[in-house]
Amino acid sequence: MRTGEQNIFSFYLPTKLVHGVNSVQETGKEFRNLGATKALVVTDKGVRSAGLVEGVIDSLKKIAIPYVIFEDVEEDPGGVTVGKGAEIASKEKCDGIVVIGGGSPICAGRGIGVVVTNGGKIKDYAGLNKASKPPLPLIAIPTTAGSGAEVSQFIILKDEEQHTKMVVGSPMYFPKVAILDPVLLRGLSFWQSVVSGIDALSHAIEAYFTTMTTPVTDPWALQAVRMIYENLRLAATSDDLDAKEACLIGSSIANMACGNARLGLTHAMTIPIEGMFKVPHGVAIGIVLPHVMEFNLPAGLQRFAWLARGIGEPDAGRSLKDLAAGAISAIKSLFADLSFPRKFLDSQVDRKAIPQMAKMIMGGLYGVYDPSKEYPLNAILPSVNIRKATMKNVIELYEKSFEGWEL
Repeated sequence: MRTGEQNIFSFYLPTKLVHGVNSVQETGKEFRNLGATKALVVTDKGVRSAGLVEGVIDSLKKIAIPYVIFEDVEEDPGGVTVGKGAEIASKEKCDGIVVIGGGSPICAGRGIGVVVTNGGKIKDYAGLNKASKPPLPLIAIPTTAGSGAEVSQFIILKDEEQHTKMVVGSPMYFPKVAILDPVLLRGLSFWQSVVSGIDALSHAIEAYFTTMTTPVTDPWALQAVRMIYENLRLAATSDDLDAKEACLIGSSIANMACGNARLGLTHAMTIPIEGMFKVPHGVAIGIVLPHVMEFNLPAGLQRFAWLARGIGEPDAGRSLKDLAAGAISAIKSLFADLSFPRKFLDSQVDRKAIPQMAKMIMGGLYGVYDPSKEYPLNAILPSVNIRKATMKNVIELYEKSFEGWEL
């Protein structure tokens, strides 16, 4: 099968998955299996105060593994936080890392592992395949069903100087083990469950609409969409462990898909919104996603139709175009049921910054922003998005994100 301009592909996922109720108790055994002898436990103060770190510590203690806790990871961490953690890991002679938390601690912990073994600052490794040595072996234990960072080769961190996001990527950066325990999601608020779930959903949807999709990535993407779409309402509004586990596994599956098929225009557009205006990642993603889906619709009618069927849209008597559009309507209905915002407010994002934001992403999702470059309106954004977007298209989509969408 030929996709886009390529005909040779690969699918790579070296992370071991351990999942199920109370699976966090496997942490110590899995850490010992990595051949490591002392753990740097990376988390944030909120996760620790919620008591979620205790299961990890108990498991490490059970088989006499010494540990040091680094809990100073903030939301949207950057190079400074990674540097602090790396200094502690080196000083304490930690030879392995256990991370428990959402996407922020998991990305920070993985960045720490890179810096400890390679030296310098994490910004030195911005881009793809910049490190020469493997990072410290790492176990990732997510406490949200969102980022999927526990099965990702890409480390997303804040660039404090450029006020944007930097991507640090390499196949060496996959966590060695991911432990998916739905019990850890019980303390999440409704809103955090919603924001995380929509982030995971966007990974799956975007992975299905790139030029790098394959018959291997497509089933992962569609299964992740179905699991999250069918369970997110219940997972966010109750303590139902089955629904939470479905969303947690769906989040990991979504990242398995997008880690190989990559991400498209939605994630590219949210990078400056998050960096410049501190809009939470899941919020920015959810506001932009329906507009990008509508933009992509003409380039992928058949794919949108399959997506609609996968989430239960009836197709009897419907045209291909109507069924395809039904996928977008179904996603909008889910967002509406979850009381998700439909547009950016002027108090959140400065609308006058749209031209600058469009310029900031023209280097591509894995590129580095160069403020000295200028781009004409017909310049094409480097992207694997299924439909090519120009600078003008991007500006128009940003404008729509202030206007909102209708069911």
